[in-house]
Amino acid sequence: MTDNIVALVSRFLTPELIGKLASAANLDRNIGQRATGAIVPAILSSLASVAGTPAGTRKLGNVVTQQPSDVLGNILSGLTGSAPQMTAKGMDVLSTLLGGGALGLLTSTLSKFLAVGEAPTRSLMGLLTPLITGVLSQQQKATGLDANGLARMLTQQKEEITDAMPSGLASLLESSGLYQHISPPSPASAPVYDTAGVSRVQRMAGNGATTVRGTTWAYWVLPLLALAGLLWYLLDRGGGPVRTADSPNVVAPISFLAKAPNDWVSASDSDYTNQAVYSRSGESLGTIKGLLKGPDGKIAAAVINVSRVLGIGEKDVAVPFSALKTEQQASGRRIVLDITKDGLQLAPAFQ
Repeated sequence: MTDNIVALVSRFLTPELIGKLASAANLDRNIGQRATGAIVPAILSSLASVAGTPAGTRKLGNVVTQQPSDVLGNILSGLTGSAPQMTAKGMDVLSTLLGGGALGLLTSTLSKFLAVGEAPTRSLMGLLTPLITGVLSQQQKATGLDANGLARMLTQQKEEITDAMPSGLASLLESSGLYQHISPPSPASAPVYDTAGVSRVQRMAGNGATTVRGTTWAYWVLPLLALAGLLWYLLDRGGGPVRTADSPNVVAPISFLAKAPNDWVSASDSDYTNQAVYSRSGESLGTIKGLLKGPDGKIAAAVINVSRVLGIGEKDVAVPFSALKTEQQASGRRIVLDITKDGLQLAPAFQ
């Protein structure tokens, strides 16, 4: 099974490296940490859209194949040599893959989200691009993927990549029109993942193009219908709970909220708001960002800010208020949620 690509990239992003990248981009270290957590999944999400077309697959395959195998050494040598030159090369790669219009949209959207200028945003994007493409190259070689296999890997991890984004960034990128600029609708083009399936149908049926076209239609329409049904269930049912009782990481059944019902309002309680939450084993799970009150005036849910891989990126998760328990420790009162850290990170993001 292919490893999570965001996690693979994050393994290289040590505090020391992030500090060097931030300095090269003329950013404060803390801002650089936050910016890195947004830029990495945003670029990967854009590359996943590139991989959604045959032409994009070929371009991505060509770029990734040319990357050096020593990812970290390549980055460090660039930083100690000429960081501006490394930035320019990284932006050239992104321009080649995304196109100038989409790259401009990506840069301006990230700049707006991070509340920093476009120049430092562009610099950090350019510096991170060789790291991202280098990790893709390592993964491609390690798993023996061809260009189509690399494309499938990215498109199949779109959900994980989106979940790695800080809260609000995914919707901002979507509303910017970025993905439409990267991969405009093209009914005549078959999706990348369809190639092997169509070839098998051709060999088995022997009926020429008519059979292939019919099978191709089924390959891409049915997954889209399934995805649309899932999104409707999660987002359009007035904040209905998402059960996670079957997850192997969940210690006890907990219902997570994808969105709040329209008649719920924000609330605050000093005993809970901004307080840390722990698992039964004492793992730090996150911090209670706020509470939600139902129409009966009672606290119905708590919104927990959950840190992500290596602390890069974060998301909000909403749980029923009744799921929170308090324990009295020697050091004082502690709020406990009966779930593991991995289980909470896999929960649906609260919108």
